[in-house]
Amino acid sequence: MAYSYRLKTKKAEADKVIANGVTIESGAQFSFEQLANKKLTAGAVFTAISNTAATPIAGAFANLPDDSTFTVGNNTYKADYQGGDGNDLTLTVVP
Repeated sequence: MAYSYRLKTKKAEADKVIANGVTIESGAQFSFEQLANKKLTAGAVFTAISNTAATPIAGAFANLPDDSTFTVGNNTYKADYQGGDGNDLTLTVVP
């Protein structure tokens, strides 16, 4: 199982899934596609999964642990499974 996420750096627009209660299956992969290669401002936050339930996201993507960083093109992102209002998956641009 894989979750594909697209970020358009030219307009700083990204996909977002809104769900009431989120469980990520063991072994699920996070696929990130960055369209264009514009350098984004450090601190910019993108919500990949907006969890509308009061409970946190259950599980994590096998290749995207909480607080991990990854670089695509000119940008480095940090994953946070407690982002947004405390239970969303956010990606923050870091220096």
